[in-house]
Amino acid sequence: MRLLIVEDSETLAKGLKTTLKTAGFAVDIAHDGALGLNLLKVQQYDLLILDLGLPKIDGMDLLRHLRLTNKTIPVLIISARDELDQRIKGLDLGADDYLCKPFILKEVTARVRALLRRSHHTLDTVINQGRLSLNTHTRSLKLDNRSIELHRRELSVLEYLLTHTDRVVSKEQIAEHICSFDDDINPVAIETYVSRLRKKLDGALKLKTVRGL
Repeated sequence: MRLLIVEDSETLAKGLKTTLKTAGFAVDIAHDGALGLNLLKVQQYDLLILDLGLPKIDGMDLLRHLRLTNKTIPVLIISARDELDQRIKGLDLGADDYLCKPFILKEVTARVRALLRRSHHTLDTVINQGRLSLNTHTRSLKLDNRSIELHRRELSVLEYLLTHTDRVVSKEQIAEHICSFDDDINPVAIETYVSRLRKKLDGALKLKTVRGL
């Protein structure tokens, strides 16, 4: 899952990114509203973490534009504006959740997971597919109730594939969703991860390659 953080505090943004990457997410950062809005236009994200007091374009204006253009991405507002009318305004404009500063970083991770489950219409943190069981919270995989060790990137590729079953997805799509801008990866590397998954999963998941797609 790929997230975008739009937050003008470099320290806070860095702390959020570190915490969320540890939880298995790919994370990009924008330090002003204009850059954040541009990134949302050119890149597909699974969730937006949005501050309100931003340079260039205010967070409320960014959110308003986002919803007017029918972008349905889940939005978690994190802001020092803790007044009731501000929280109501943010939710009325289309935010899915509102968290006031200061907060505990682990709470952000929990709220992100909850919003992603809601957007995927599931209440469970576990994805079951045949003999496989992937816990997206603990980042652990079981095959026939036996733990399987996977590299962090392999887990991310597997999660993307399991949430897009019976669909053709390109190497570029997978790379875009599991990597942030500062990650050193290219679509060719996805072939390696898929090859490793085939070996480690021992036929438990049918991965079909469609030439040219």
